[in-house]
Amino acid sequence: MLDGRSIRLAADDDGDIAGPSGSSRADRHANGHGAPQDRNAADRLRPPPPTLDPWRLFRLIRRQAWTVVAVVAAVMLLTLLLLGQLTPIYKTSALVIVDPWQRSMLDTDADDAPRPTDGARIESEVEILRSPAVLLAVQTKLGLGDDPEFAARPSLPARLGAWIGLAPAPLGKTEAEQATLKRLEQAITVARRGATHVIAVTARSADPAKAAEIANATAAAYIDAQIEAKVAFAASVQQRLAQQLETTRVGLREMERKLDSFLDDSIVSIQDPELRAELGELRAAITEQATTRLRYDALAGRSRERARKREWDALIAELNSDRLVRLNAEHAAIRRQLGTNGDGAGTATMAKLTQLDRQIDKEAQAVIDRIAAEAVLARESETELRARLSRRLAGSDVPADIVLHFREAEGDAAALRQVVDKLTSSSTTAMAEIDLQLPDSRIVSAALVPATPASPNKPLILTLAGLLALALGIGAAALRDGATGGFADEAALEQFTGVPVLAALPTIPVRADRPGDGPATETLAHPHGPYGEAIRRLKLGLERGARGTRPGRVLLVTAATPGEGATLTAIALARSLGVSGRRTLLIDGDLRRPSIHTELGLSPRHSVADYLAGRGIGGAGLTIDDVAPNLAIASGPADPRLNLDTLLQSNRLDQLLHDARRNFDHVVIDSPPVLAAVDTLLLIPHADDVLMVVDSATPARDVGAAFKALARNGRGTAHLWLALNRVAGAVPRRARRRRDPAAPAPGPAAPAPPAAGARPVRPDRRPRGQSGAKTTAQGDGAPQ
Repeated sequence: MLDGRSIRLAADDDGDIAGPSGSSRADRHANGHGAPQDRNAADRLRPPPPTLDPWRLFRLIRRQAWTVVAVVAAVMLLTLLLLGQLTPIYKTSALVIVDPWQRSMLDTDADDAPRPTDGARIESEVEILRSPAVLLAVQTKLGLGDDPEFAARPSLPARLGAWIGLAPAPLGKTEAEQATLKRLEQAITVARRGATHVIAVTARSADPAKAAEIANATAAAYIDAQIEAKVAFAASVQQRLAQQLETTRVGLREMERKLDSFLDDSIVSIQDPELRAELGELRAAITEQATTRLRYDALAGRSRERARKREWDALIAELNSDRLVRLNAEHAAIRRQLGTNGDGAGTATMAKLTQLDRQIDKEAQAVIDRIAAEAVLARESETELRARLSRRLAGSDVPADIVLHFREAEGDAAALRQVVDKLTSSSTTAMAEIDLQLPDSRIVSAALVPATPASPNKPLILTLAGLLALALGIGAAALRDGATGGFADEAALEQFTGVPVLAALPTIPVRADRPGDGPATETLAHPHGPYGEAIRRLKLGLERGARGTRPGRVLLVTAATPGEGATLTAIALARSLGVSGRRTLLIDGDLRRPSIHTELGLSPRHSVADYLAGRGIGGAGLTIDDVAPNLAIASGPADPRLNLDTLLQSNRLDQLLHDARRNFDHVVIDSPPVLAAVDTLLLIPHADDVLMVVDSATPARDVGAAFKALARNGRGTAHLWLALNRVAGAVPRRARRRRDPAAPAPGPAAPAPPAAGARPVRPDRRPRGQSGAKTTAQGDGAPQ
């Protein structure tokens, strides 16, 4: 029968594990097992800490492939549904460049005066672009208050009230305007491009044409606001200059009046008739030129103002120019003709009308220039006459008191005249700048209608959703695998099956420094590594379990499913037995797919199947020696023509194993997986021990199915043992028990031998986790 009894651990009072013969701790000290160097060796044999095993992750994904696919499909489908519900938003930008060093004609600062830095100026313009005044102008120009995308919406409480039947209070005009302005602010982004003088005005909208329209309108409103600000500044300066000019002129006129009154009184008081007559003539000429100058200055000022306002009738009446009269009459006739024909005016008529406008402007400017020239001539004549009067009054025949007072009054009047001249020039310049203002910024690239939406970014969202879905799928696979398959450690496997787990075999590391090493050579190349230590622990557990039995014990190594490492475990165990001095025979019992000779790089001429088929091969010609001492191997290529069921039930198999028991201390048979072929069930009656290798990632259902197959179809009296393979950072539970500080790290405890006359477990019992506790099969009387 298959004995699946649990193995008890025999321990003394101080926690030491009892050896095969019940030796005490003192005996082990006497044999040298408790030396400090042995404790250091035990420390070196501890397995490395857990590391990430990509192959284990790959196996997990492979086992739970449908779970991963389902989660990924569900997440991607949900993402596509959400993307279909999102409104696409289009984004486009208009580029504005700012000239921070452009100066206005009204800037009276010196050239070397400090100016704001470029960065400060550009950042200032960015803030102006974001200002509510500019956005309000855009809102008014585009009529966004009536646009469904930007119009004011009821608040959440109002919508909830409307849902229950309460009519929301209507928004006032100011509230609606502020709400629209706030939505417009959220749809516009103004930012400086790096350290350049370029400002990007970006607008977002569900309508691509509207996004471009808003961006361009914002840039244009900013330029218009800049021009309006400069025009308003120039107008304010001109108004202040005009007020100051008028005040100064009043003072100058008062000063000149006093000077003229003083001259009139002084001339009358002069006794010399010739001098009095000469001074009187100069005084009359100065008065005449001053009057002429004032008249022409006033006429030129009024004419410029009417020309700027294009008041041609009043200007013609003021100037009395025949050419202006003729041009204006022709212009009026064409306008009347246009009014009669309505919209049927031809291109030639409009061109002629435009040409007449330019001629009238040119003629009016020419007449105004002539009037200004007459005023300049009158001023120059007046200045010359005053100079003559000043020189004449400096003569010796003029009384000294008259000369002194005249010099004082003349100096004050001259200073005021200079002020009036400067203010007049500045006022004229300011008036000209009102109509000649240019913005300091300009649009260098208007916003274009975008062809593709800026959000949602479907490729990016789908990529991120794919990565998230893959991560969630792997997580769900790990959770499902943890619930439905795989064993984390020995305790989990032992609790599930109720069968002793002799050792946990770690994953064989890939050694970059020894590329020639493979899994089959691990125990020879690295005997003191974690894997070699685990194999020795497995060997010790099997030897203690077989205590008191006959020599030539047959061990059958199998697994539940392919790929769990049973073949490599059989090779490593056989080599470990040979190295320890036991004569060992390793038989490749997988007659369908033999692989031992491939793993070891051997080229045998005959196989086990050839021997069982009776092809004239003796036992001496079947086995070959391995590189390990005391180890012979019986393996070779398969022959698909042979009937394997007949071979495995032939007398030649009995004879082969009988001779092997007589000539070897241990016989290790590598058999096919239990669930993959029936061969293992046919080999069990010949075995004394059955070692099932379970991969840590093997689903529990596969292990349970293998146990069911053994319980229903297995025949024999073999003991059943388990080994957990490919455990990352495996540290057996028995090795973690309390130890004597002076004693070396013990291996697995020896199992108690089966009690004489023990009652076998019924074959219909199932492993824990299914419906039963232990796995056995009723024997058929095979010798024990």
